[in-house]
Amino acid sequence: MYPATKRDLERELKVKPAILDRTLKAMVSRGLIEVEPLPDRTYVRLLRYDFQFSGVKVSQRKRVRHHGKKPEKPKDYEGPMFG
Repeated sequence: MYPATKRDLERELKVKPAILDRTLKAMVSRGLIEVEPLPDRTYVRLLRYDFQFSGVKVSQRKRVRHHGKKPEKPKDYEGPMFG
């Protein structure tokens, strides 16, 4: 949806306003977006379209190590639904 407002981004991304403000300020300093504050709303406009937000970072591809005992097998349940 375009034009996007700050409130729209907060609702869609489900983030706190402080985190969104910090992120938008970083993106403005990199020249990716422009923020237009108006008396009742703040609009966010894209300046560049050559970036990507989806995907997995190289740091996220590391294998997760599990510690502790092996997971137990689920116990069979014989209740009223399966009687």
